[in-house]
Amino acid sequence: MLTEADYGTFERAFGRVCGAFRLRLTATERQDLTRTYFKVLEPYDLEQVLQIGRRCLERYKKFPTVSDWIAELDDTARTRRARTPEARHMTVSEVEERTSAERQRYSDAPCTCVACRAAGVEDHAIRYVPTLVGDEEERAWDPQRQRLEIVGHWAHGAELRRWYEARAAFFARAKRRPFGRAVLALVAVSREPGEEG
Repeated sequence: MLTEADYGTFERAFGRVCGAFRLRLTATERQDLTRTYFKVLEPYDLEQVLQIGRRCLERYKKFPTVSDWIAELDDTARTRRARTPEARHMTVSEVEERTSAERQRYSDAPCTCVACRAAGVEDHAIRYVPTLVGDEEERAWDPQRQRLEIVGHWAHGAELRRWYEARAAFFARAKRRPFGRAVLALVAVSREPGEEG
């Protein structure tokens, strides 16, 4: 949404559009026209408005009316909605944390926080695990990868202890079965359950 703080930037960009279309206006007329467009385009984001101003220079032979700008902005918004599912977007910190966890193969140094000490796992590596909403893994739109991703977090305390217990139970079951032993031998336990690759 445009704010008064954006007016100076908008005015300069709008002036370039006016100049490119060789509008013959007095200083007062240009100021009035700029203020009118600014007021009508207030519901939109500054970056979107500037981008559409550039697009108008490429597409239009005559100076675009304010309704032309709005039509371009609405068309851009429709295209973005068609590409992006109606899902929550990951925050910048969630994307950074997930990227860091991937580089570390979802494991980090042991933690000696109060929760980890109380659960008796202060000597175990912490693990990056999916965040659950009810019984379902939470998913959100990753703007960098342009796809839905599982949202995760670093497990500590009782949650981390449960993760290690589930891991131990998985490998214990696999060792009791001939096929499971063969699979364990093939992968040499290099990956954890649920890791890609």
